This record gives sequence, structure tokens and C-alpha cells, in this order.
Amino acid sequence: MTAKDITTIVVILILMATGVTIPVLIAWFDHRTRASALDVLRVYAERGEEPPASVTQALTWVSGWPRAAPPTTDNKDRIGRPRTRGSFLAHAAADAIFAAGFSWFAWWRYSDLGEASTGVFVSIFVAMYFAASMTARLVGACYAPDR
Repeated sequence: MTAKDITTIVVILILMATGVTIPVLIAWFDHRTRASALDVLRVYAERGEEPPASVTQALTWVSGWPRAAPPTTDNKDRIGRPRTRGSFLAHAAADAIFAAGFSWFAWWRYSDLGEASTGVFVSIFVAMYFAASMTARLVGACYAPDR
């Protein structure tokens, strides 16, 4: 085994470990949130009191059931800020920058160095992803309310 092979194996192992670590951390944080909600209910149970409806509603939503947040008065179907034409166009601009950057990298590596390596192919696929994402954002901007 050469040093290049060992480096490749280490990089792949780090990427795979990251792919495993992220879902485990998400599950751990979800568990801690639910345990904290149970601790709040436990305090009310020890006092022998019924928790107020607002506390019950907040703890129910924090604990993950139901999956959606309670509806608000100004935006009943979306959490957070409403999607506007400006937000779609801002994301489309960022996607265009990334698509152009990865396309330039693939063009540079292939035309100047004559290299058709894995990096060139990955850059082409990533650029295609961002171009498709940009297209979807532009279509969303056509149908979004102008606010």
C-alpha cells in the first residue's frame, strides 16, 4: 500500500464517520429535548398540579408530536417567514454562483491540464445539481407572491 492509498482510505473513513455521526447526534438531541419536556411535567406531577394548557401545548409540540408546529395567525401553512419572490431569487442567485464555480473548475482542470479525473466528474455533477436547483428556485419565484 502506498501513502496515497492510505490517505484515500482515511478520507473515506472520515466521510463515512461523519455520515454516521450526524444522524446519531440528531437522535441524541431529540432524546434530550423529550427528556427535558418530561422533567417539566414531572415537576407539575410532584406538586400535584395540572399543568396549564399553554405549557401542555408547548411541551407537546417540542416533544415532536404532532410533527408540524401549531398554526400561526399570519401564515397557517408554513413555519417561519413566508416564501417570497425575493427569497426564491436570492437562493437562485447563490445556486447560480455555485454552478458557475464548479463548472469553471471542471473546465479548467480538463482544458488546461487535460485531466479527466474523478474531481472533474464530481464537479460536473455538482454543477448540474446546482443548475437544477437554480431552475427550481426560478420556477418558484414565478409563482411566489410579490412582497
